[in-house]
Amino acid sequence: MKLLGLDHIAFVVRSIDETVARAGDIADGRAVGERFVSDDIDLQVLLCGESTLELIEVRAAGFGMPKLEDGETAVIGHFGIEVDDLEDTKAELTRRGVVLEGEAETDEVRWIFTAPQTTFGVTLQLMEHKGRGTGA
Repeated sequence: MKLLGLDHIAFVVRSIDETVARAGDIADGRAVGERFVSDDIDLQVLLCGESTLELIEVRAAGFGMPKLEDGETAVIGHFGIEVDDLEDTKAELTRRGVVLEGEAETDEVRWIFTAPQTTFGVTLQLMEHKGRGTGA
């Protein structure tokens, strides 16, 4: 298991549109890629300098995306960590007692989330970018 580094930080926000506008005004942040909308979440990637942020509006909590409580405007949802080989990472973390959930993939990346109670109270999204690591 080799951790390659931080891929992104995901923030659960009340309004993606308002957050993108403020990030542009404050930190020269800009939306990149297509916005992803499903029944449970609305997600937009934001680039601030060389840092990638995920902004997520949550309609149903799960897999590193807590629903905002009354009065909260944003919380950290999860940290995306790039790994060289997702299968090796899953095997090693399972051996260490980490609970894994929510595995999925796109044409570019495979990922799985950790249950926060087994990873020091923070959800991790472990990601293998296809063609960059040693795995599949």
